[in-house]
Amino acid sequence: MSTKRILSLFPPEQILLWSILITIGVGAFLLALPMAQVKSIALLDVIFTAASATTVNGMFTIPIDSFSLFGKTVILFLIQIGGLGLISMTFFFLNMLMNLGLGSQLMAGKILEIENWKQTKQVLLLITIVTIACEFIGTLCIFGVLAPKYPVGMAWFISLFHAISSFCSAGITLLDGGMSNYSSSYVIVIITMLLMFVGELGFITWQEIGNWLQAKRNHKPYRFSLHSKIVLYGSTIMLMCTGIIFWILEHKNILANEGAGDSILSTLFYAVSFRSTGFLLTGIGSFHVATIMLIMFISFVGVAPGSTGSGIKITTFAVFLATIRAAISGKTVVYLKGRTISLSQVYRSMAIISLGLGWVILSTFCLLITEQGFTFIQVLFESMSAFSSLGMSTGITESLSSLGKIFIMASMIIGRIGSFSLILALKLKKKKEAEFSYPEERVMLG
Repeated sequence: MSTKRILSLFPPEQILLWSILITIGVGAFLLALPMAQVKSIALLDVIFTAASATTVNGMFTIPIDSFSLFGKTVILFLIQIGGLGLISMTFFFLNMLMNLGLGSQLMAGKILEIENWKQTKQVLLLITIVTIACEFIGTLCIFGVLAPKYPVGMAWFISLFHAISSFCSAGITLLDGGMSNYSSSYVIVIITMLLMFVGELGFITWQEIGNWLQAKRNHKPYRFSLHSKIVLYGSTIMLMCTGIIFWILEHKNILANEGAGDSILSTLFYAVSFRSTGFLLTGIGSFHVATIMLIMFISFVGVAPGSTGSGIKITTFAVFLATIRAAISGKTVVYLKGRTISLSQVYRSMAIISLGLGWVILSTFCLLITEQGFTFIQVLFESMSAFSSLGMSTGITESLSSLGKIFIMASMIIGRIGSFSLILALKLKKKKEAEFSYPEERVMLG
C-alpha cells in the first residue's frame, strides 16, 4: 500500500494525536534510561516530564537538574519537536523526499490551516528556515552573556536550550536560578521576549509579512488574508491591553522598585510571556491575585494558529467576539474586517471555547477531589496552565498525587491538540447523514 494511501486512511486529527502520544512514549523511554538520570526517578515523573516537554508546557514534578546532560538533550529534542509541530516536520521531510500527491498535501494544509494546498510546501520550508535562523541568532546573543559564567561547552548548550525553549513557547530554562536571576540582563530579557513573540505570531502570518515587504519593495499592492489581519490586529490589542492592565495592577507591587525603563521592559516581557510561554522574572507568589486571573484569561485565549503556542487561539476568540456583536446587533450574519465568517467556523469556534472551558472546569473539579490542602485558585491556575501550555505553577505541581499528575498530563495533551480536534480524533468512523432540516420552533432564552 502506498504512503499516500496509508495517510489518507486516517484523519489529520488522529495522526496528530498518535504522533504526540508516540513521541511522549519514545521520550519517556529515553528519559527512563539510567544514563539520562542523575538520580533514580519514578516512572510517572519520567512520563510527566516527557509529556510536558512534548506539549511545550514546561510544568515539572521534579527539578530538571535531576536529569543528566543526555536527559536534558532528550528534553531539548522533545521541545523542538513539540514546538514546531510533529506533523509540520513530518510533511516537510516527506515533501522534500517524495511527491505524495494532492491528497497528502491537502492533509498537511488542513493541519496547518492553509486554504491553498499549493502553499503547503512553501510554509513548511518557511517554518524550518525561520526556526533555524531565530534559534541560531538567539543562541549567539545569549552565549555572549553566559560565556564568562560557564565552561564554553556548557554555555553553548544552555544558550541553545534557552533559545529553543523561548522560540517554542516551552518556558523551560537551564539558567541557574531561572530567568529571575537574569532579570537585569537586558540582552537575555530582550532576546527571550523577541523569540517568544516570533514563535507566538505564527508562521503563516510571518510568510504574509514577508510577501508584503517584498511587494512594498517592488511598489506593488498586497492584501493580507483575513487570518493574518486578525492575528496582527488581535495580537497588538491583546499585548497593549495586557501590558496596561498588568502595569496598573503591579506598578506598586513587583514593579515598585524598578525605574521607568525597566518597568516598561518588564511589562512588555510579561505581556508576551503570559500568552503561552510562561517565563517569569520574579516568583509568581509576588503577583496580585487579580494578575493571576489576568494570566489565566490571556493564556486561555493563547496565540495564533500555526504558531508554537497553544490556547484556543486568537482567531477563535475573535470569531467569538464577532458572534456576540452580531447577536447584540440582531444580525444573522457574523462578519470580521469586511468579510463574512462561514456558519461552520462560527459553530467550530463556539465548540472550541465551550469544550476548552468545560475541560478546565472538569479537571479543576477532579483535582479539588484528588488534591487536598490547596486553595481553589491554586488548583484552577494549575488546570488552566496545563491546558493552555503556559507552564506556570503556584508551586503545587511537585506535590500532586499520582492521579493528579495524570489529570494534568491529560490537560497538557488536550490543550496542545485542542479539545475539538481530540473529539474528532476519537471518532472512529464518520457516519454519513442525509442533509435535512427539522421544523423550526423558538424557545425562551435568557
